[in-house]
Amino acid sequence: MECLALFDSGNYVFNFCRIMENKGYVFEVVSTPCQIAKNGCGYSLKFPIEYKDLIIRSAIECKMPVREIYKIIPMFTKNKYEKIY
Repeated sequence: MECLALFDSGNYVFNFCRIMENKGYVFEVVSTPCQIAKNGCGYSLKFPIEYKDLIIRSAIECKMPVREIYKIIPMFTKNKYEKIY
């Protein structure tokens, strides 16, 4: 199952993704779906749910804490998002 992590800024998402790639993890930066987008950030980090704790811990260490994490639930026509952090 895939998840989306929202940060305070789009720059945080890109920088954090690069930091994780340097550690050997490959995640994807995607546009934040309008159903969960708050004011501002238009990008999220997409990753498998089993990396949730690693993402949270690493983001805090990098001084770019995750604001929210949503689990992506595939539906017939469009995805549903369930907040898990």
